[in-house]
Amino acid sequence: MKKLGSIAVLLLVAASFGFAAPRRDAGGNRVIKVGTEGAYPPYNYVTEAGEADGYDVAVVRAVDELIPELEFEFIPTAWDGIFVALEGGAFNLIASDLAWRPEREEKYYLSTVPYLWGGTQIVYKAGRRDIRSLTDLNGKKVAAGVGTNTTTELEQYIARTGARIEIVYTDGNIVNALTEIETGRVDATLSSIITTQLTADSLGYKIEGITASELPTNSIHLLFPKTEEGRQLRDRIDGALKTLLDNGTLAALSKEYFFGRDYSTREALEANR
Repeated sequence: MKKLGSIAVLLLVAASFGFAAPRRDAGGNRVIKVGTEGAYPPYNYVTEAGEADGYDVAVVRAVDELIPELEFEFIPTAWDGIFVALEGGAFNLIASDLAWRPEREEKYYLSTVPYLWGGTQIVYKAGRRDIRSLTDLNGKKVAAGVGTNTTTELEQYIARTGARIEIVYTDGNIVNALTEIETGRVDATLSSIITTQLTADSLGYKIEGITASELPTNSIHLLFPKTEEGRQLRDRIDGALKTLLDNGTLAALSKEYFFGRDYSTREALEANR
């Protein structure tokens, strides 16, 4: 594995953005800057040693091995500024558990090869028996991160059904949503039970989750700026992702980071629900 560049945790202010122009490392490899939230384990996080890790990061590192002329440098970035940072040129792509959305495809280039599949669950305090579906959230408060995949799904569900669900918007950090549940300020949140359970355990919170069958299964993609350079980079990385899918690397990484479960394809996700 090639040595990754040091991680810079950036305070992203629009006026300070610098365009992520191509540059070379000491070995002559082109450096590609990768934005990732760095606060959503096991998808992406920063270790105590200050290194980026998680499934999103591991996939990009595996891509790195297949494209020797590129060197990937990870830039942990707060979720509420990550898209603005990409558009401002702070990095060349985002790897941060991003689901396909029509509005995203209109605005950005997404990898045509998904590197993960996911589904949404309703997460609530352990012991509750009044929440079994989205319908049961009528009249209740739900914590939801601004601009996240699950928040968009919830907003669309409310618009489609007229459900009386009060959304309490957060910054997208699952710790904050779980704390709101623990203190009783909200009734639930929508999230991947995998990362939520991991975080809840670290906080000492007892939670439960149930699959929200009313919400769609999501394909997860890398995201690139809608420029010619972004398209070319997307096409180059797509080939590597297909190789990683076909040779079983994505399945192996999924099992490594998601407690022995393979979510690398839609079929694998359905088998592991």
